[in-house]
Amino acid sequence: MELEILAEPTVLESTVSHLSRAKLPKILKVQQAIVRASHDFMFKKGLTQLMPLMLSPITDPLNHGVVDASITYAEQRWSLTKSMIFHKQLALMHPDLDSLYIVSPNVRLEFADRADTGRHLFEFTQIDFEFKGKDRFFVMEFMEELVNFVFKRLNEEIPGLIQELRGELLPQYEKWPVYRTEKLEAQLGPDYEKIKSEEATDPFWLLNHTREFYDKEDPKRPGTYLNYDVIWPEGFGEGLSGAEREHEYRQIRKRMADVGTNEQAFTHYLEVAKEGRIPKTAGGGFGVERMTRFICRLQDIDEVTAFSRKPFTKAVF
Repeated sequence: MELEILAEPTVLESTVSHLSRAKLPKILKVQQAIVRASHDFMFKKGLTQLMPLMLSPITDPLNHGVVDASITYAEQRWSLTKSMIFHKQLALMHPDLDSLYIVSPNVRLEFADRADTGRHLFEFTQIDFEFKGKDRFFVMEFMEELVNFVFKRLNEEIPGLIQELRGELLPQYEKWPVYRTEKLEAQLGPDYEKIKSEEATDPFWLLNHTREFYDKEDPKRPGTYLNYDVIWPEGFGEGLSGAEREHEYRQIRKRMADVGTNEQAFTHYLEVAKEGRIPKTAGGGFGVERMTRFICRLQDIDEVTAFSRKPFTKAVF
């Protein structure tokens, strides 16, 4: 008796299978409802929508390495947008703009070690927002209110889908717990974020990460940073990152030196900062796909996508 050897599916077959999943249209409707509710919330709160940029001479250097994604156009180097952090600051130089938001596609060509985390895509959408003259406490309250608004709206508009995909309607959260990274790490070890997320039943804030130069250092406590992440409960991990921003020229250069940023890549940004034109701002951005994954209780974030964008996955479309 000969054993039948089953060939692995081709890239085309895998792509078509991913696109043909029975639950995909339902998941996409949930994602659509998240974006629509977010638009309504931003309009209600008076934020101005800024259209996204996909190419720029500057973009977020990130606090971890990715494969370079840049092209040469018109004898200039342009990067695919990793996030619009600097453009949010620069747009708020306008005297008549106090707050803005962007439904922003981001390209982060992650290395293969992030292929199976269940949380990473190399191309995703982030809803970014930024406020002039506000601090981290304002932004944290804003995000908590946004989540409850979106969840309430989804319960009202698509309760059947939420029940089917999640198993229950979405909760309304009271004041979220707040933790500091150094304290959790001392208590739980290097996997503190994962462990705390898995044991949590509500979203929580995680403060004081050592990150890029644009996250503001506390002037009263050097080495402490005025940034914050939202961590989804039930093991779903980080859902938002944000911070008060560095805006003073000398401090920006100090922070660049601290983290080893190449000043030459930010020459014109530094010129604007030197002129004192960058305003004091605070903001953040949450991943639409990560929120969808949490709401639908999906094992892998790639289940949110119509076309797979898992790091280092081969594709034909």
